[in-house]
Order: sequence, then C-alpha cells, then structure tokens
Amino acid sequence: MSLQGQVPQNLLESFEEKVIQERFIYLKKKAEVFIETAAYGKTAFCSDRILMHVIVDYFEDIRRLKDFHGIEFVKTTKIAAYTVAWWVRRKPIQFLTGQEEEKDIFINERFALSLMMNECFFEEKVPLLSNEDMETFQGYLEYLFYYFKYRNCDPQVVELLIESFKMGSFVWKNQLEP
Repeated sequence: MSLQGQVPQNLLESFEEKVIQERFIYLKKKAEVFIETAAYGKTAFCSDRILMHVIVDYFEDIRRLKDFHGIEFVKTTKIAAYTVAWWVRRKPIQFLTGQEEEKDIFINERFALSLMMNECFFEEKVPLLSNEDMETFQGYLEYLFYYFKYRNCDPQVVELLIESFKMGSFVWKNQLEP
C-alpha cells in the first residue's frame, strides 16, 4: 500500500513510510479481531479511509510533541492515549446496516476501551480478583466507557488515566507481596 496522496508530505518527512504503514496494519488487524470476537463480523467493518485519518491525526500529534519537547522517542502510554483519543473522535469502525441495539452504536468506544486496557496491562500480570474487586474493576471500566461515549476524549486525560491505573496496580501488587 502506498501512502502517497493519503499522508501529508510533512509526515512522510518526519516518519518513515514503513512506520506509518505498520501502525495502520496493526490497528486494522486489532479492529478486525475485535469485530470478530465481539460477533459483529457480518455487520461491521473497519473503514480504511477513516482509519487513515486516525493514523494521520495521531502522527501529526506525535510529531508536534516530539518537536515541541525535543524528544526522539515517545512513551507507550502516550502512544496508546493519542491512538485512543483519535479512535474515539474519528470512529473508523462502521456498520453495514442500521443497528437495533443501543450497545451497537458505541462499538468504537468499546474498541478504544480495549486498546486502553491493553496498555494498562501491557507489563502487568493480571491478578485474580475477588468478586468484590471484580465488581469494583467492572465499575471502573463502565466509568471509562461512559467517558469515551459522552465526554470530549482528550489524549492527555487518557494518558493520565493509564498512568494512574498503572500506579494503582503497582501499589496494589506491592501490598500483596510480603
């Protein structure tokens, strides 16, 4: 796939075409797996055109961050946060037909939540939670889902949520160890 004409020249000057293509392919595959796993395979798809807008917006933000702060590499937390924020704004998962159920209209927010939780648990082993802890965790997920559905999804807020979750996991894990 050639990115010429789809990606602004300044991005191609800042990032290798291969890096942009790999990000596109990675997110496309993640979305397709999500769509199949969530049993939307016959009714939903990930739009290449809209996904490319997610990719361009994401890389533009990362380029500005790198230029402004004079950094070469960006933390994975920031990568996840900007990806999630642009995914929620652009909504690349589309339906082929109208959907009857309320849950269906928020498929992009559900996917964004899965991306965020992947980053939260990236380096952590997920502990077995008690029923009470699982209810608390489920409430947290519902709150995040609500945020993605009804609030202005800001990448800095998402980054803070991810970092806070990781810190809470670290503290919790260290309380359990003797």
